[in-house]
Amino acid sequence: MTAPPNSTTTPPTASGTTTTPTKTTVPTLALHDLAEIMPPHTDREFTELMEDIRKNKLQAPIIIYEGKILDGRGRYNACVELAKHGVETGFKTQLYTGPDPRRYVVSANVKRRHLNESQRALIAAQLATYTHGGDRTGKASIDALTQNEAAVLLNVSEPSVERATKVLKNGVPALAEAVKAGKIRVSAAENFAKSDKQDTPIAECNGDVVAAVKKLPLPPPKPKTTKDLKKQVDNFKVEWTTLNPWQQRFFVKSFKDEIVAILEEIEEWQGVIEEGEAEAAPADAPAPAAGFPGIGKVLTPQGKPA
Repeated sequence: MTAPPNSTTTPPTASGTTTTPTKTTVPTLALHDLAEIMPPHTDREFTELMEDIRKNKLQAPIIIYEGKILDGRGRYNACVELAKHGVETGFKTQLYTGPDPRRYVVSANVKRRHLNESQRALIAAQLATYTHGGDRTGKASIDALTQNEAAVLLNVSEPSVERATKVLKNGVPALAEAVKAGKIRVSAAENFAKSDKQDTPIAECNGDVVAAVKKLPLPPPKPKTTKDLKKQVDNFKVEWTTLNPWQQRFFVKSFKDEIVAILEEIEEWQGVIEEGEAEAAPADAPAPAAGFPGIGKVLTPQGKPA
């Protein structure tokens, strides 16, 4: 009689009977709240994981904390599915005894899972409001991380964590799940969460929150501050020094009319200042030179001092 696939048998005993050893059982285990913060595997990742365990058995044990799964949700679910089909998985667990389960979960998942910035920002926002026992009311406790600490731990900017916090606070649950799954950026989710009628566009998209977010118009760009404008000018000045003489002349020729108009405006503005200061200036004081404020000479078209 041929043994069924994936089953194991022992050689016949002296009496001529064969025995089948008991397979490793997979107990029913619940997820710890910290494990739920991490995004689940995609269908493709889960299929690959299950196939690896089928071939090589479970290599990394399921980490248990407070009687629940702290790390290894995907491996656990794969073992459960394989066990249903009589596949030996070599299931095993290990208790977590470290000092900080939050940092352990991050360390065990973020680098291994290659999570994007929006996913990490959402995880950081959840960790910043997580307290022992799963209290996520937003009230800080001795166990809670600050937003800055969570941002550093997940290697994201604090503004990104703030945006993710708004998504968790104001968005529908499906919105946060879409960010966690890596389907939309946290900035787009935050923009969508500003609406108090999020269910309407989602319903119009047949319940597809990702499609609803994509249909929402982008917010208008923020007006640039004086600091932003100065930075642009500073960047241009650096860029100018990298141009060769021909490129510089070509640029000036291309914007000749605009440059002349700006110079005339500067000279007119300087003339007003000079007239206001004329009464206080000594009679024998030399007249200030025309040109840029603070420059004691101007150049003629030939490039010589006027």
